[in-house]
Amino acid sequence: MPILYDVVFLLYGLVYFPYLLLTGRWHSGFAQRFGIFPAQIKTRLAASSNIWVHAVSVGEVMAVEGFIRRLKERRPGDTIVCSVTTKTGYELARKRLEGVACVVASPLDFNCVADRFVRLIRPKLYIAAETEIWPNLFGRLHKEGTPVVIINGRISDRSFGRYKAIKALLKPVLAKVDLFAMQSGLDASRIKELGAAPEKVVTVGNIKFDDAPPDKGAGTDPSRPLWVAGSTHPGEEQIVLDVFKKFPPDWRLTIAPRHVERATEVRRLVEQAGLKNRVEVIDTVGRLRDLYAQASLVFVGKTLCVGGGQNVIEPAFFAKPIVIGPRTENFRDIVASFKADRALVQVENAAQFEAAVLTLANNPHARKELGARARAVIDKNQGANEHTLKLIERWL
Repeated sequence: MPILYDVVFLLYGLVYFPYLLLTGRWHSGFAQRFGIFPAQIKTRLAASSNIWVHAVSVGEVMAVEGFIRRLKERRPGDTIVCSVTTKTGYELARKRLEGVACVVASPLDFNCVADRFVRLIRPKLYIAAETEIWPNLFGRLHKEGTPVVIINGRISDRSFGRYKAIKALLKPVLAKVDLFAMQSGLDASRIKELGAAPEKVVTVGNIKFDDAPPDKGAGTDPSRPLWVAGSTHPGEEQIVLDVFKKFPPDWRLTIAPRHVERATEVRRLVEQAGLKNRVEVIDTVGRLRDLYAQASLVFVGKTLCVGGGQNVIEPAFFAKPIVIGPRTENFRDIVASFKADRALVQVENAAQFEAAVLTLANNPHARKELGARARAVIDKNQGANEHTLKLIERWL
């Protein structure tokens, strides 16, 4: 089985590696994905007791940042090793977790690479965020007697369909996981249906509700209101710009594309719309949280033209009025909790989007009320970090 998986993974890599090079996503730490660590990291790991936390990309890094900080406070003598897969996530983790965690690139899931990582890190506990499943790595950790924990676990509709197709292969991998701390009852039932032992599955809520400081919301300038369109995808920027032309003249707009390499493309759209002096386009990773703190109104992208959705929790932390599109399947439970308390506006199409956004742009009182309800949802749902930390205490 491991040999067959290695062959499949190798074939995938033959396509994936050239893609990384051509798109500029190959980064300076990529050699680490083969277990080639700088001498100073190997020395540091060899001299300490290590806890390994894995996050795939920017979203997972942002989610586990608070968890890692709390874990470090409780285990100051341990080294927290944070492995990250994507270039942007790796760069963000190095910036956000400096002095808190040792950030490395995540291993490619070849048997020999997984073996090398486990021997170098020697973790007393392995923690993966949001149901990242790696057969070879989990097998090696299990062989070494290292507990494997999934935190903030979720299974999207898309992933669930794919996993069900390989359920027979997946079940023995899931058997090597010691705890599944899932976001919702639906996620918990799905992981059990895929083969996880029911006694290992716990519903704890979403740690993203605990993720950002609650005291950074005082950044709005009422004399120069700001609309932030965050995590936008192709097609959404043009809709946003068309609507912004109808805004009151004192408003500003900041667009933060989900993939910063698209910034040049988005700037061209801004120039073509004749809005260069009123619109800023973000081309660096890690600024979106601060932008949300300054915003008077927020649109969370990947919801109008591209399916899946993005995290609405961040702007809600700062009591911001939020508008989203219809396509939020990856965040169904989170969106449902906000909609239940009328704490965001979800529209079905571009026409409804324009009407909702313009209504809010012209009504400061409505914006304030909507933002207050969003913050109340945050307060009501906090506590998943603490619950998760208590669950893993048995191994620490």
